[in-house]
Amino acid sequence: MAKYSMDDIALKLQGRPSGVVGKRREYAVLMPLVKVNGEICFLFEVRSQDVAQPGDVCFPGGRIEEGETVVEAAVREAREEIGLEQEDIKLFGRFDSMMEVGRIVMHTVVGEIKEEALSGLILDSEVKECFTVPLRFFADNEPDLHRIPLIQSTDGFPFEKHGIDPNYKWRTAYADTYFWHYEGHLIWGLTAGIVRWFMEEIIDKIES
Repeated sequence: MAKYSMDDIALKLQGRPSGVVGKRREYAVLMPLVKVNGEICFLFEVRSQDVAQPGDVCFPGGRIEEGETVVEAAVREAREEIGLEQEDIKLFGRFDSMMEVGRIVMHTVVGEIKEEALSGLILDSEVKECFTVPLRFFADNEPDLHRIPLIQSTDGFPFEKHGIDPNYKWRTAYADTYFWHYEGHLIWGLTAGIVRWFMEEIIDKIES
């Protein structure tokens, strides 16, 4: 006879925070909003040639260190990568999290930075440059969408051991990948996906 009851199960669930099953690594980014000439913009980075994904456009961010909260990690990375201090950022709060290929979870934090802080940015070796894009651009221009298939291989899989037909049709997976071109910059991949979701979930619902 089992040594647990329905009440035991209910008690374990009460107050338990929900998590993300299967995550391997967690990262946090700051989505910096800044007014430029009175217009609300995103502040982006361009990754330098000395890091992975060189030349990619992204938000300030990186891996969450042990003992850090999502917000603490996002603020720390913004300070390390582009020199933003705590007093430069007015935090609005956490936005949504996304699961990326490779079981990587990307958490997002939104905050406003002072316009005058733009002239005092200090870029570390990971960052080639920073630039701003008005939110209006993303509202007025639909991104290109390409459904990129994720390559799947069953080489070495023990079909016989598990009684599975070698001709079994595995579910095909795709990565919906978005692309915006803005004044010589390509905003794509996870960053574009985050921007698109923010525009749909926050900006579109404010204006509707």
